[in-house]
Formats: sequence, structure tokens, C-alpha cells
Amino acid sequence: MPLQLHKHIENGEIGLWKISEEPEELLLLANLSSADKITCSGITTLHRKKEWLATRALLNEMTLLAGPINYYEDGRPYLEQGKYNISISHTKGFAAIFLHETLIPGIDIELTSRLVGKVASRFLSPEEFEMCHAIPELTTKRVLLVWCAKEAIFKIVPFTNIEFSTDIKITLNDTTDNFGSFPGVYVGPLEQIPVELEYLDKNGVILVWGCIKPGQDARYNFINSF
Repeated sequence: MPLQLHKHIENGEIGLWKISEEPEELLLLANLSSADKITCSGITTLHRKKEWLATRALLNEMTLLAGPINYYEDGRPYLEQGKYNISISHTKGFAAIFLHETLIPGIDIELTSRLVGKVASRFLSPEEFEMCHAIPELTTKRVLLVWCAKEAIFKIVPFTNIEFSTDIKITLNDTTDNFGSFPGVYVGPLEQIPVELEYLDKNGVILVWGCIKPGQDARYNFINSF
């Protein structure tokens, strides 16, 4: 079954889709609007088309109240009908969505088989590098958790030009199970934004997600104010 996970949380839900279908089948599952059909016809790369369609198929499976997915100028997604805030992630063969009614969500996924050790220095601080290598048999998994966590926070905070190795800090627990939580923080020049992150290791995919209360950034489609 393509739907690998449909997890309900307070005022939100998370979905994970395994992309095993061809574009023709995904097109039927996605239930596209006329405008989205035109957009889809313009996507010529096969894997990109499948990811794009799978995301819409997953959204259609999770809720019928979302409407089409649109994008702000910086590439972040929002839903046309405005009932939910949305975050999207893809990795090879999978798509994930995090919907939340009131908070700004961020989600990122990665295959547990991906080897990221050679590029770890680009996004890990020296302290995080040491933290990830503290348990040698779990180094790859812990590096992936930090990578996904930083990507999730990047999708949450309303800022660009973020340096991952210094502007986003992650603290993992001493143990790394197949699910759990850990803190992260965006460290900006004028403010810090803490984000409590949760993670799940399921069917060869690591998911990391978190959310924050909305501010006043006009790029976001806020539902409620706090």
C-alpha cells in the first residue's frame, strides 16, 4: 500500500507515501485541479513528476479540505483553501506531508541507507560532529537525524540565508531509538527560536518534524493568531 504512515497529532497530521506507482496511476489518485493538470503536463523529468504527483495523491488521501498546493516566492508551500499550514518533503521513492491547523509545521525525510558522512562537516558544528560520533554504531543515523532536523527547522522559520552549521543547533539524546524527541534552536542575529522536534524511523525512512507558533510573516498562510 502506498500510504506508509498516517499519524494524527493534536490539531495536525503527518503522512508518508511510498512512490511505487507510475505517473498515470498517480494522476488518478491525485485528483488534480485544471490548473494543476497544466502544471503537471509541464514537468518533463520522470522522478520529479512522480514526486509532484505523489505529494498531491498523499494530500488527497489525508484530507479533502486542503485545496491545491501553491508556493510562495521563496518556494515554501501553502494551501489555497487555508484550513491547514503545510510542510512537504521528498527523498528517493518517498514523499511526506505535515499538516497543522494552527502552527507552522516543518518536516524532512531521508533514507536510512543514505551515506552523508562526506558532507557532514558542511552542516554540523564541531559540537554536533562530536555528538554524532559519540556512539560509533549509530553515527550514520545520528548524522541523518541532525540533517533532517535542520532541514525541518529551515522550513519552519521565516528567514533565508541560513548557515546550517552555525545558525541551527541540534542536541540529540544519549540514546537513539526508532522514535523520540529532541530540542533544536534557530540562532538568528536578533532572536532565537526554539523548536521541539520529534522523529520516527519507519520502513527505512527517517522522519523528523516540529512546529512553532506563527508570527507576522506575510509569506505564511496563518489560520489563527496567538
